[in-house]
Amino acid sequence: MISVLTPFRWPASWKDPSAVALLADTPFDCLVCEKGAAPDSVLAQAKQKGLTIADPASPPAGASITDGVWPGVQMARGQAAASSGPTGNPWVDSNGWKIRLESARHPDSRIWVDAKPAAGRAFLAASYPRAIADCGAYGGRWIVSLDEALAAGIAQGNADALAAWKKIAGSARFFNDRKAWSGYAPVAVLGIVSDFSGDNEFMGQELLNLVARTNQQSGIILKDKVSASSFAGLRGVIYADAKPPEANLRSRIMAFVQSGGALITGPNWGPAPGTPARGQNQPGYVLRESGKGRVAFAREEFSDPYALANESVLIVSHRYDSVRFWNAGSAGSYVTAAPDGKRAVVHMLFYTDRATAPVTVRVAGSYRKGMLRTLDGPEPRPIEMDLQEDAVELHLPTVSQYAAAELEP
Repeated sequence: MISVLTPFRWPASWKDPSAVALLADTPFDCLVCEKGAAPDSVLAQAKQKGLTIADPASPPAGASITDGVWPGVQMARGQAAASSGPTGNPWVDSNGWKIRLESARHPDSRIWVDAKPAAGRAFLAASYPRAIADCGAYGGRWIVSLDEALAAGIAQGNADALAAWKKIAGSARFFNDRKAWSGYAPVAVLGIVSDFSGDNEFMGQELLNLVARTNQQSGIILKDKVSASSFAGLRGVIYADAKPPEANLRSRIMAFVQSGGALITGPNWGPAPGTPARGQNQPGYVLRESGKGRVAFAREEFSDPYALANESVLIVSHRYDSVRFWNAGSAGSYVTAAPDGKRAVVHMLFYTDRATAPVTVRVAGSYRKGMLRTLDGPEPRPIEMDLQEDAVELHLPTVSQYAAAELEP
């Protein structure tokens, strides 16, 4: 049974049991405390108030803890400028891919992300709602952990610190209140097939991370849990593991290709499948045909997940993009759909520390109605929409950190 608790790490500086009252009227009902991190008097008061106490070394039933990163644009040394990848785009840290991977591995658990603020550093108040959204959008929960300065300010009753605390609690409550979203499934274009461990850990996990940065909607296909439905709705798959696939997995992937899908793989697959394709070209790959589909067979073993992630978007084709952004800056997205397929949620995360200018988002699908939800607005609001034959363009107002578009036919 998936945990419904909302975790909060007890600050080491909160020594007085009266500080437990700060959690009143918040969604935080589980105190995460390393052994000895909180006085016995605090723990006793918390238990009296009905709070669950959890040691991160032994999480409560239905919760699984994974180490994470503080989400946002990664800064260069000295924190004066953003660092960037080979294309010049700012390098964004996010926990979404890790939550999705751990959720696939542990489908009966809620994934809690343990990402503490760096000691001795104060963080902008806006970074806390973003950290909550970076986990909540993907169905996980961040173990809310305050930096030393903010924790001290809250305990002292500082007005700015209390205002930040109110926004933190409100952001956590936002995702707790959207329980239906936890039953939605990812809308994926590209599947990544791997066990994501051992010899395949670096390449497989970095592909999940870097494909997400392209805003290509991806699916996680664990090699030991493959079924016929694993490939439903996909336009392409990547197989980049160190060893050739076993016979059953190879057969399922090739059945997907022959029905019209694209396979991206390389020498580790074994002999190149299919027959040579004519009139097509992709640098670094030999293109082949098999049934109604095609295979992009890399001439050399994969070594650069950044290059492979970006090449995969071109090989599958931008015509199948689920989401496209204009004027969004450093943005991430995750699209999920209700079990009946009639409703979708487009989660949009903005990783800079300032509000975005108005953003345009194209979402594939025959949607005709939409509402926008943000962390700083209690009620949904209509979205300005331009309807297209097979997609809809959403014109967002100025937003910060996170927005969710709920779409219906």
